[in-house]
Amino acid sequence: MRLLIRGMTVCLVLMFILQASGCETLRKKFTRKRKTQTSNEVMVVSPRDYGAHPFPNNVMYKQYFAYWKSWNQELVTALNDRASDKKVLECVNQSLINLEKMMTYLKDDQAAALSVYAKQTQALQRQIQSKPGLSTEDARRFRYTAERILSCVNREFDSTKMKAHLKPDPS
Repeated sequence: MRLLIRGMTVCLVLMFILQASGCETLRKKFTRKRKTQTSNEVMVVSPRDYGAHPFPNNVMYKQYFAYWKSWNQELVTALNDRASDKKVLECVNQSLINLEKMMTYLKDDQAAALSVYAKQTQALQRQIQSKPGLSTEDARRFRYTAERILSCVNREFDSTKMKAHLKPDPS
């Protein structure tokens, strides 16, 4: 009987030791952890000046023209599909932002001509904001305006036609 109690006690002590040492495998439980070395070196981060952008004006104009065109086409599609007001507003906002960025790369006379369409887009934006929950008639009218702006800007301010009217690259 004593032998049985002694065996049970030893077994319980061993189980307690194994449980107390965590839930890792035996090999991981009893291996030494590596010492972490702390570095006394002070890191010096020096700022770099990358300038405005590394691309020439014609590339940037072409890029913003493509962005504007895709957002305006998305606006027409959203108005046609009667998408949510939030989607329509996001499309018209992004269209206007990219149209204004296009104007920054054009010379003054062409920028003034493009500003006419920017003002029309702003007017469209105000109309859309003032009428939440667009009716079918409003959506049709706004789609017609967006299509007209799209076709005019596409025809008059295409990136291939504007190469001669871009501001010179900063040197």
